[in-house]
Amino acid sequence: MGPVIRYLILWLTEACNLRCCYCYRPAVMTPKTMRGEVLEQALGLAARSGRPFHVQLSGGEPTLVPELIEQTAELLRDSGLSYTLGLQTNGTRLTPDLVHLFRRHGIQVGISLDGPPPIHESLRGAFAQTLAGMQLLEAGHVPFRVTTVVSAASVGTLDLLVLLAGGFQWCRGIALDLLTVKESALKGGVAPPGPEALRDGLKRLWQSLVFVNRHRRHPLRLRELDGLLRAKQKSTPSPFCHAARGESLAVRPDGAVFPCGQVVGEERLACGTVWDVDAGSLASLCGKDRPRGVPCRTCPVQAFCPGECPSRLSFNAAHHGALVCTMYQTLWQLWQEFKATEKGLEAVGRKDSRGSVVSCVSMLGPRRSEA
Repeated sequence: MGPVIRYLILWLTEACNLRCCYCYRPAVMTPKTMRGEVLEQALGLAARSGRPFHVQLSGGEPTLVPELIEQTAELLRDSGLSYTLGLQTNGTRLTPDLVHLFRRHGIQVGISLDGPPPIHESLRGAFAQTLAGMQLLEAGHVPFRVTTVVSAASVGTLDLLVLLAGGFQWCRGIALDLLTVKESALKGGVAPPGPEALRDGLKRLWQSLVFVNRHRRHPLRLRELDGLLRAKQKSTPSPFCHAARGESLAVRPDGAVFPCGQVVGEERLACGTVWDVDAGSLASLCGKDRPRGVPCRTCPVQAFCPGECPSRLSFNAAHHGALVCTMYQTLWQLWQEFKATEKGLEAVGRKDSRGSVVSCVSMLGPRRSEA
């Protein structure tokens, strides 16, 4: 029957209109675009098990090929399968027609935004165009989330990122991706934050998040806190992601497949093609979602640690693998302190703008849908 695919990443194109300093995309002389037969074969692999699955459109910049976005959405809609569909974009190429397409097909939109104008310009460029794309999503009433790559350059402005995202009522959340130290990042002079800088940045982010959410109808969700809270509710630890279960498949435009979108082009992790998937290689990241050489026994989240992206660990383990521990420990401490404060305020019946008692969950309890 072949491997069960619950998370399918489609690199619709290798082309991109930006040149991010830390880009994970392999350098290519002539960027390729996915052919229809590759797309259909990949979707067939995900559908084979009969179980619900998620399709994530990526690249490159997927909005450079809007016809493939529409084709994917229509194929899935007509399939009768149980699926969700998402897209990660730099936001610079959004149009009213694309926004309408997102809304019509219920596409989950992620915007790559690394901070306020000077930071985003230095790392990615085209801040004004990204902001214009977010404004189009806002005007079209399309929910979206912001994903930021946390580096030494951006960690000090995480609080400003929250304030920026908080100004968009249709922005539903923020996700923090710790920088993956691949060769491209090293060449671009971008480095991960130090532990102290990360702790300080998260504390400032938290202050902004609490402030912003007290003034929003729909609170901004924080993906990393969500991971902690979901893990805390489970009796036994779960793998960090579908790649850590061997249930993820990333497809390059030419049909080559890899276990995760972050390692597309890494030939040491290649898993064949959409016509001949090597199930053994696809499971190469299984069980590799825990940092090595860190003092887990004394960690306050040891019993319910969500783990870390196995692809990121494969690049960062030697020098920066423990940063995820710093992140979880800091967020857990902030959450515990927040809960204690909120319980005291609830005891005296503090109300929000709609007349409801503000609870810890309503203010900062994020939710993250899974396929």
